[in-house]
Amino acid sequence: MKNSTQVQELLSAHGLDFTIVKEPLVGTSGRATPYFGLYNSKTDECINTTKEGYTVSQNDEIVAMVLQGMSQFGSNLTVSKAGALNGGRKVYMQLAIEGASKVANDIIKRYVTIIDSNDGSTSLSIGIGDLTMSCSNQFAKFYAKGDAKFRHTATIEQKLRTIPMLIETALNESLRQIEIYKQFASTEVSKKLAHELVKAVLGYDRELTSMDVLSKKSVRAINTMDKLYNHIDREMADKGQNMWGLHSGVTSFTTHEISVPKRDNARIESVLIGGAYKMNQDSLKFAQRKSGLLELV
Repeated sequence: MKNSTQVQELLSAHGLDFTIVKEPLVGTSGRATPYFGLYNSKTDECINTTKEGYTVSQNDEIVAMVLQGMSQFGSNLTVSKAGALNGGRKVYMQLAIEGASKVANDIIKRYVTIIDSNDGSTSLSIGIGDLTMSCSNQFAKFYAKGDAKFRHTATIEQKLRTIPMLIETALNESLRQIEIYKQFASTEVSKKLAHELVKAVLGYDRELTSMDVLSKKSVRAINTMDKLYNHIDREMADKGQNMWGLHSGVTSFTTHEISVPKRDNARIESVLIGGAYKMNQDSLKFAQRKSGLLELV
């Protein structure tokens, strides 16, 4: 496995220096139960319950495996960010891809993005990510293909053999994503399409939704809609009346303004696995469909 000193330095630098402790749970009568609690050693919070057969994964194992898997790519990949999500229930790593890409006048930084769970709720998944440098808009995408995930029943040896292949797949997918963005930049859009996109991601909008329906929306829902329109207007003024500007309006909103829980790394959590992620995927699918790129979904 990778140098343990490097692993420990990454764990400490990114708040991952805790372990998951599996302890038996006792019922109110004092009798043993078939369940075990999974505890964050740093906060002593129980992050999930499981049965005896569940195999605990530890942060140092995840980091070491990823470092080992990326070693064959040399300086083409470096660890850019990492951290714990929702009290350590999940952990993420972002591997920066050397160099940058350009979409119209925007410089795009690309990433390989990795998520695993400490609470057993998800498999280890490898996807892509990108950052638009001019506005710090973030986007991530994990693929539903079965070979892009590991279940916790997979052995470390299996994961080590497969991680490099999945990283290679993510690198190729990241390049394809940039080509999709370039197509967006050359696809002109109308104001009506902006209303369609808002309705696609929120379920309601200013133009296509009846006033009767809008009048029943909460003040918070209307404020959310207004803020999304503001981001779309601002991004399209900057990037042009095209699909790239329209989609960027959504990623701007989800990166900077969408409501998130009050906890550490909540914004990146939302972009990777929460409400922002879903909204970004809905926006991407809409933009691809309207740009005639369904075959690239």
